[in-house]
Amino acid sequence: MVLTTRDHAGDTAAIASVFSGRGLQIDSFIGFGGNSQASGGSLGRIMISFRAFEERCRSLCRVLSSLEAVVEVHCFAEANLPANLIDQSLIVKQLLADINEKGL
Repeated sequence: MVLTTRDHAGDTAAIASVFSGRGLQIDSFIGFGGNSQASGGSLGRIMISFRAFEERCRSLCRVLSSLEAVVEVHCFAEANLPANLIDQSLIVKQLLADINEKGL
């Protein structure tokens, strides 16, 4: 799933609590903030991977979209992930592996 958020302190915790409160394990959580908007606010993007049955995913998306912290939710089934998201996540995964290898 890809979320667009307000990029305020505490928003990430609110999002993570939705998962933990439902007993769902987050496989990966990658976030970027600071995309300034014309309104003067700042938006962030979070990509979250997890596994759950389809109905549970739909329910989770509804709950997340109702949070004040979340501006927009895009949910994808594993088979329907956009290629650019897969590519971007592989780049970040490799970067983190490189950092881990160097002991940083």
